[in-house]
Amino acid sequence: MGKYIVHSTLRPLGTQVMNRTGGHTFLADEPAAAKGTDAAPNPVQYLLSAVGSCMSVTARDLENKEKNLTIKKFQVDVSGETTSYQDGSSRVTHIDIKIAAETNLSEADHAFFLKEVVRKCTVHESLVGAIPMDITYI
Repeated sequence: MGKYIVHSTLRPLGTQVMNRTGGHTFLADEPAAAKGTDAAPNPVQYLLSAVGSCMSVTARDLENKEKNLTIKKFQVDVSGETTSYQDGSSRVTHIDIKIAAETNLSEADHAFFLKEVVRKCTVHESLVGAIPMDITYI
C-alpha cells in the first residue's frame, strides 16, 4: 500500500463533485432534498461502500494467500446513521456491518477467517476508533 491521492472538484450543477484518482473518475452528489441532483451516491454512501468493498477485497486477498481456502460466497451489507448537530455540523455516528460468507473451512477456521478479514481491513481499522461499529456474521 502507500499514498493515495484523490482530486475532488465541485461542479456547477447542484452539489455534484467530480473525483479523480489513479485512472478512475467518479461522481459524488447529494439527493434533491439536500439541493443535489441525485446523480450519484453521496459521500456517506461512498464511505459505507468503502467499508464493504475493503472487507470483500481483504477476503479475496486472504483467499489468494491461503491455498486451503475457497470462498463460495462473501457479501457485506453496511448501513450507517448520521447525526446533525445544532451548529450545522453532522457526522456518522454508527455503522452496522453484516457479513454473510460461505467457505470450505471448518466452523472454527471459518470464524477465524472472518475475524481476520475485519482485522486486516484497512478502512475498518481506520474508522473503528472514531465511529462505533457493530458486526454481525450471518
